[in-house]
Amino acid sequence: MEKFFHSVILDKDKCMGCTNCIKRCPTEAIRVRDGKALILSERCIDCGECIRVCPHHAKRARFDHFSMLDNYSYKIALPAPALFGQFNNLDDIDIVLTGLKGMGFDEVYEVSRSAELVSDATRKLMQQGLLQRPVISSACPAVVRLIRVRFPELCSHVLPLNSPMETAARFVKKEARKKTGLPMEKIGAFFITPCPAKVTDTKCPISTKTSYVDGAIAISEIFPALVDKMEKAEAVEPLMQCGVIGVGWASSGGESAALLNDKYLAADGVDNVIRVLEELEDERIKELDFIELNACAGGCVGGVLCVENAYVAKARLQRLRRYLPVAQNHLEGGIPPACNGRIT
Repeated sequence: MEKFFHSVILDKDKCMGCTNCIKRCPTEAIRVRDGKALILSERCIDCGECIRVCPHHAKRARFDHFSMLDNYSYKIALPAPALFGQFNNLDDIDIVLTGLKGMGFDEVYEVSRSAELVSDATRKLMQQGLLQRPVISSACPAVVRLIRVRFPELCSHVLPLNSPMETAARFVKKEARKKTGLPMEKIGAFFITPCPAKVTDTKCPISTKTSYVDGAIAISEIFPALVDKMEKAEAVEPLMQCGVIGVGWASSGGESAALLNDKYLAADGVDNVIRVLEELEDERIKELDFIELNACAGGCVGGVLCVENAYVAKARLQRLRRYLPVAQNHLEGGIPPACNGRIT
């Protein structure tokens, strides 16, 4: 693996050297050399802001393609909760999950399920007083990398738990190995991702040496074929095993609300995130227990690999959550001391 993997890449043929990306980059990772943009690997956090603002479409995200499934005997889809907000008039998550199985996945495991486990673990760790407060969520990999690049003094505040994506992949692949008898390398887990930062996190994770996620497929890549399968499904399978808490992680404030604690702050959009981190670094934020930060406006529903407007998707999720139980996934027996706060 190369030292720095980045999902955000530059097409020099399209670049006009206009400097829009330089003005928006939160880590000053872009320069202009010989009339073309140059991305500094050691500073880029793959937030996707340059993709969002480039008028010439010279920046794009690389991600895995559906054909990658052919390399595995048993294929598992890991849909991000943001996926459920992309569909108009959706009133049943099972329709989406059934559609994914129709596309060729042998199993579907909602990342929302493991989000509920991470929320449960976070509540227990905070109740035990084991975390430095205010605790900063580790769910957004772009924010974690931003802290590492620009605010290294705050690293000790980052929640020491794997993301719901990684937690889901580890659990479901181990269960699939027991169920199928296949070796781990024949079992593929594919995250349906709303953003390029998650792609980077599967290829070059921060907290672990390697990821259990074998591929990250963009929501925008899979969306047209998925809609077709959803419309043609003859019967809807009862597959959903998540609740309001898990689905709520898709938009800003969802993770914080799941802690059942009103001493929290939720900020979204990279400029707002930076302002909060600056105040935290200057010790002007002391009264809070938890800080949830999302680099994309609106949360994960605002990722550049989504197909729907972030606020429309958020409204759809709010409506969809009315049909769900509060949560369906809980930790049993608390947090084992040996894991030091990290769900494995």
